Amino acid sequence: MRRFFAIFCLLLAMLPVSIYAAQPIVVNVATASWEDFANRDETGYYFELLQRIFPEPEWQLKVQFMPFARSLYLVEHNRTDITLSVYKGDTKKALLTENTVEVDSIDVAVTPELAATWTGLESLSHKRVQAMLAYRYNMLTPVPMYYEESSDMLTMLNSLNAGRIDAVLDYKPNLLMYVPKLKAPQNFVIIQGVLKAETYFAFANTEKGQMLKQHFDLAHKRLIDSGEQDRLYLETLEKRRVDGEK
Repeated sequence: MRRFFAIFCLLLAMLPVSIYAAQPIVVNVATASWEDFANRDETGYYFELLQRIFPEPEWQLKVQFMPFARSLYLVEHNRTDITLSVYKGDTKKALLTENTVEVDSIDVAVTPELAATWTGLESLSHKRVQAMLAYRYNMLTPVPMYYEESSDMLTMLNSLNAGRIDAVLDYKPNLLMYVPKLKAPQNFVIIQGVLKAETYFAFANTEKGQMLKQHFDLAHKRLIDSGEQDRLYLETLEKRRVDGEK
């Protein structure tokens, strides 16, 4: 009887450990929404990577969508675990992944006059160029521009449409999303792939963030070596190409 009681007590003592071990590790993700890369239904290339590296039931992704500048602020102040689509130089406090997750391709909307004489990125020299807050596209090129950032894409595109500025740097799907909301019919041209940038995920510089980054880097390297990352990325680009032709 005493032996049975001792075994029972031992099992009882182990029970909280077993319950704890069964609980998934919550990974808090703060991100802006980018079509085909970070869709609001938690699909897209970035989520394909995250779901392979932090699979259920061991892990649980808890995603919050917000402007990029806000997501960067949260990861730098240790108020989220991960922020997506970060360039080197975007943050001095957060921890970047060991390897890139993609090479970002940035598009530009320009006035018809500028489009008619476009010869490349140098055509933006000394032009009035705007982009979303904290995107820092001016740091990706030595071309001198009168560069400003804003949190309001619609205002920027209305200014471009009216000829008050020369260009808006962003992504074609995002730019086109605002066309129906413009004050006047579209009066700008979109040129694709004018800037390139290596892109990473950023982790909070905390004990948990360091653990998550170490796990991510090891699993991410396996995806790269197996060719899985390239396959996912090419599928995403093909989907974007097909959608653009519709």
